[in-house]
Amino acid sequence: MPKSIIFTLCMLGWMISGHAQNESPIVVMAAQGKISYQAPGFSSKKISTGALFKSAGVLKLKASSNITLFADGQFQTIQGPKITALKDVFADQAGLVKINFERGFENYLIGAMDLAANPENAKDAWGTIVGKKGTGDGWGTIVGKKGTGDGWGTIVGKKGTGDGWGTIVGKKGTGDGWGGKGKTINSITPFGKIRPGSKLFQWSKPEGTQSYQLEIKNSKGEVILKTTAQDTFLTVNLDPTQFKEGQQYVWQVTSGELKSNPLALEIGTSQSLSSTVQKAETAESYAKNAATVQGLMRAVALEQGDWFGDAALIYRDLQKAEPNNLLVKLMHAAFWMRNGPKQMAEQAFNMK
Repeated sequence: MPKSIIFTLCMLGWMISGHAQNESPIVVMAAQGKISYQAPGFSSKKISTGALFKSAGVLKLKASSNITLFADGQFQTIQGPKITALKDVFADQAGLVKINFERGFENYLIGAMDLAANPENAKDAWGTIVGKKGTGDGWGTIVGKKGTGDGWGTIVGKKGTGDGWGTIVGKKGTGDGWGGKGKTINSITPFGKIRPGSKLFQWSKPEGTQSYQLEIKNSKGEVILKTTAQDTFLTVNLDPTQFKEGQQYVWQVTSGELKSNPLALEIGTSQSLSSTVQKAETAESYAKNAATVQGLMRAVALEQGDWFGDAALIYRDLQKAEPNNLLVKLMHAAFWMRNGPKQMAEQAFNMK
């Protein structure tokens, strides 16, 4: 893992390490003002988003301070001035689990926290969730990660789901085919559900390549668009008369004898896109949260609904607006660990 990432993640230090065990983590989602935290053997007067707390700790908030925490599928906001024990903030649910958007959001949040919890563990670094295999739709929900040993190359596409798209798999990170090195072309974006119109296609650069052929096929394997690019990106107009709503397509680039991994697309409807975002916006906690947390909730909803490009844009815009927000950086990187070449996760984390 890159040293810059390890250094930043290790700054979470003691608070992170305490959650390698089974205790449900309490995640700082937003914090403003003068806030201190104290727990047995540790104290801190500088609280930032993305930090993890132990339930045995105590928070002290000065006047005009506030903090939003998340644990067990619940958001809780504390206003200062106040001194509060964290064990009292999240009430015991007596075995009752509320099935709501927040509960699903937690899976993605904890996956991002694992980037910090295991920065040097080769088998388990970079999250505990990867793209689900064999759901029949090519992308699906999320499942527990089985560490592959490199901490980066755990991204997999769908394998053999029986719907005619079973040849599509993600590239497993070897460091090959980036920055003009190696003999591999990695397809990057777009994938998943998209709207028709002008779309940016991107792929990585291997050594020696000067031009590329971009090809898009329909579900029957028929070529419906073929064009040439002189760089590792090309804007293509997906004409709705050719690219029909509800239909799936595969794109791939070639250069000489080199071929990229194919990526699957589906032309989604505007209604589907709107209803997917509404799953976050109508969640019980959405209106109570800060704008940044609302953005993270929308991004998760979009990823759950297979609108990966729209989710990626939200993460990018959030990080540009708050480049030092560790929580956003981690969730952005974790998104690409689940859904793209490993180098995209590194670029996302270090984006300014």
